[in-house]
Amino acid sequence: MDTVLVVVIIIAVVALVAALVLAGRRRSEAQAQRRRVEARARVTESERHLAEADTAREEAEAQQSFADREREAAQEAARRAAEAEAEAKRRAATAQEREQAAEEQLDRARSVDPDR
Repeated sequence: MDTVLVVVIIIAVVALVAALVLAGRRRSEAQAQRRRVEARARVTESERHLAEADTAREEAEAQQSFADREREAAQEAARRAAEAEAEAKRRAATAQEREQAAEEQLDRARSVDPDR
């Protein structure tokens, strides 16, 4: 009977060890599965952040392009304004020269005909 008891105890210990190993393996598999899910979630989150960054970069580039076009338009408007101002000054100078010439001609004409 002692031998049967020892065999039963050994079988019980082996069964207990097998159960513990199996439980450890299941726990390990569950942890591995959880780590895989978490890794996929991090990848998905990173891809979402990357997409958001790309969108923000594209918006910034579009805004920069708009600012560049506006700046070029403003520079062109300033150039046209400077040209218009220069033309106005040239015309004012021409008008003043004509006015002076007309006054001189009028003075000469009066000096020839003092009755006027």
